[in-house]
Amino acid sequence: METPIILALAITVLPLCAFMVQVFFGRFLPRQGDWLPTSAVAGSLIMSLYLLITGVFGSPEGMEPVQWTTTWISIGQTKTFTVDFEVFVDNLTVIMLCVVTLVSFLVHLFSTGYMKGEERYNRFFAYLALFTFSMLGLIITSSLMFLFIFWELVGLCSYLLIGFYFQKDSAAAACKKAFLTNRVGDTGFFIGLMILWVMVGSFSFDDIFASLGSGIWAGHETLLTVCGLLIFAGAVSKSAQFPLHIWLPDAMEGPTPVSALIHAATMVAAGVYMICRMFPLLAGVDGGESAMLTGNYFDSDALFIISLVGGFTALFAATIAIPQNDIKKVLAYSTVSQLGYMVMAVGVGSMYAAMFHLFTHAMFKACLFLGSGSVIHAMHHEQDMRKMGGLRHKLPVTYLTFLAATLALAGFPLTSGMISKESILTQAYAYWQWHDGSFIRMLPFLFCLLAAGLTAFYMFRLIIGVFYGKPRDQHAYDHAHESPKSMTIPLMVLAAIGVLGAGIAFPGGPGTHWFEDRAKPEVLVGKMMTSEAIVDDAATRAKWSGSDHWHQLHDTPAESATHAVHEFHELYHHAHWPTFFLATGIGLFGIAFAFYVFYFKREKTWVKKGGLLEWYQGVLLNLYYVDNFFAAVPIAFMHWLSKAALMIDRVVVDGLVNACSVVVRIFSWIIGKFDYNAVDGSVRGVGGVAFMFGRRVRRLQGGRIQDYVGLTVYGLAVVFLILAAWSNWT
Repeated sequence: METPIILALAITVLPLCAFMVQVFFGRFLPRQGDWLPTSAVAGSLIMSLYLLITGVFGSPEGMEPVQWTTTWISIGQTKTFTVDFEVFVDNLTVIMLCVVTLVSFLVHLFSTGYMKGEERYNRFFAYLALFTFSMLGLIITSSLMFLFIFWELVGLCSYLLIGFYFQKDSAAAACKKAFLTNRVGDTGFFIGLMILWVMVGSFSFDDIFASLGSGIWAGHETLLTVCGLLIFAGAVSKSAQFPLHIWLPDAMEGPTPVSALIHAATMVAAGVYMICRMFPLLAGVDGGESAMLTGNYFDSDALFIISLVGGFTALFAATIAIPQNDIKKVLAYSTVSQLGYMVMAVGVGSMYAAMFHLFTHAMFKACLFLGSGSVIHAMHHEQDMRKMGGLRHKLPVTYLTFLAATLALAGFPLTSGMISKESILTQAYAYWQWHDGSFIRMLPFLFCLLAAGLTAFYMFRLIIGVFYGKPRDQHAYDHAHESPKSMTIPLMVLAAIGVLGAGIAFPGGPGTHWFEDRAKPEVLVGKMMTSEAIVDDAATRAKWSGSDHWHQLHDTPAESATHAVHEFHELYHHAHWPTFFLATGIGLFGIAFAFYVFYFKREKTWVKKGGLLEWYQGVLLNLYYVDNFFAAVPIAFMHWLSKAALMIDRVVVDGLVNACSVVVRIFSWIIGKFDYNAVDGSVRGVGGVAFMFGRRVRRLQGGRIQDYVGLTVYGLAVVFLILAAWSNWT
C-alpha cells in the first residue's frame, strides 16, 4: 500500500476513532472531551497539508494518482454482485481533504468557546467528528456505491447537528425538513446508481468511465442522459439547488458552528464535488466514445440542464437574500446562490472553475458564518439585524475579518472570490459564444452576472446594518464585547485564506496559478481518463492532453489539440477582459448602491408604502412562495395520499381481512357443529350402546344361585322348544 493511500485512510479514520471515544466516554473526560475530536481533526489536517506540500506542490503537474482496492462484498456464483472498497488519491482528493480538515478544525476550535456551557456539550463534538469522518470518506473513495454510503451518512450527521436543540419545535422541524428533502434527491441518485449497475456491472469510477468508450451505451444515449440527471438529482438536494433548496435556510436552527460546517466546505460542497468527479459520465452523451476525449461535451444535454439549474439558483437565491433580517439566513441564501455558481460552472464544462470557487468560497463563507456566530455571541444570541448597529467599535476583530470575507464574496478586485468567480463567468461567456450567441445558452452567464451584483448589494446591506450606524438596542450594545481568542483566531485564519487563497498574494511568483496548474481536467480526472483501457492510441491521448481550454495555460502546442478545442480555447482567452470588467463593474455598483440605499438612509424612499417594490419585498420575504407551494401541492398531496391510503387500508384491506375472518368464523362454527354432532356423536353413540349392553349383561353376573338355576331352566326350555320345532319342521 502506497504512502498517499495510507495517509488518506489515516486522515479519514482518525475522526472516526475520536467519535467512538467521545460518544461513549466524552462526558467523563476533562473538559468533556472537546480536545479529543479537535486534536484528531488537527492530526488529519497536518497529514492533509503534508500531502498537499509533498504531492500537489511537489511537481508542476501535482501528484501522481494512486489507487487501492479491496473486495467488500461478493455474492453469487455465475453472475456475482461485487462491491469493492476503493481509495483514490489525486490532486482533487488532496485539495478537498485540506479544505474539509481545515474548516472542520477551525469550527471545532471555534466551538470550544461558542458552545461552552451548553447541554450535551460532549455529544456536540462527537457529532462534529462523525460529520468530518463522513465527508472525508466521501472524498477518498472511487466507488460510487461507497460514495453513496458516505453520502447518506453525511445526511444523518446533518440531521443530528441541525436538530441539536431538539427541544425547540423549530429545530426539530428543520432537521426533519433537511433529512426528508435530501431523501427526494437521493432517491434519484440511487435509481441512477442502479442503472449504472445494470449497464456497466460495476460501481467503480474506472469501469463507469471506461464504459463510455466501449460501446455499451451505443443506442442508449437518452438513458445515459437520464442516468446522469438522476445522479445530479442527488447534488440538487445536497447542494441545495432549486427547487430542493428549501431545507438549507431552515438549517440555521442548528448551532452557528454547525452552519459554518454545513454551509462552507462539507455537506453542501459534497454535491459539487460529486458532479465534478462524475463529469465524464455527465459529459459522455455520445454513447460510443467519451465526450471528454472528443470535445463534444459542450453539446451535452445533461450538462446544459445542469448549467441552467445552477445559473437560475444563483440568481433566485440572491434575490431572496436581499430583504432577510436574520443575519444567518442572509448567509444561508448567499450559500445557495454561490453553490449555483459552482453547479453552473460544471454545466458549462469547467470542473476547474467549480472546484476553484468551492475552495475560495469555503474559506470566506466559513469566516462569515463564524463571524456571525461571534456577533450573535456578543449580542446574547440575538440574530435580528434590526436590533444591531455600530458593532464595529465593540467587535473590531470580528468586523475586520467579516469585512474582508464580505469583500471576497462580493468579488472585490484582487480578492480570491473575484478571481474564482471571474473564471466561472469567463467559461460561461465563452460557452455562450461557442454556440453562436444562442440566447438560451446565454442564460447561465446572464443569471450569474446579475447574481454577482446582487451579492455585493445584500452583503453590504448586512455589513451596514450590523456594524455601522447607531445601536438599535442600547442595552445589548453596552454589554457587547469581542469574542475570546478561541473564536477570533479561526476568523483571522479564514479571512486571510479567503482573501489571498487564489495566489494573488504572490503576483508573478510561483504561487500565482497554483490552483489552475494543478486542477486541470486531465489531472482532476486522473488516471481514470488517461488509462490504457480508455485512451489506447497516441492520437486520442494527444487530443486529451491538449484539452486545456478550462484554465489559463497558454503554453500547450496548438497542434496537439483538436480544432474544436483550440477554437474554444481562443474564445475563452478573449473572454477574460469583458467578463472581468463586467463582473467587477457590477460588483462595485452593488456595493455603491448598498451604501446609497442603506447607509445614507434612502431605503424608505425606494420602498414606498403600497408601491411595487413593497409588494416585491413581500414576495421575497415569502421566499417566492416556494415553501407555500410545497406545503400546498406536494406535501398536501402526500397528506391526501396518506389519508386515502389510510381509508383504503381501513375499508378495503381491513374490510377484506374482517370479511375473511367472518367467513372463517362461520365455517369454523359449522365444522364445530359437525364435529360435535357427527364425529363426536358417533363416538358417543358407540360408547352408549356398549354401555347399554353392558348394563343388561351385568345382571347375569349377580352371584345368586336361584338366578343361575332359573336361567339354566329357561335356557334348556328354549333349546328344547327349538329342537322340537326343528324336528317337526323336518
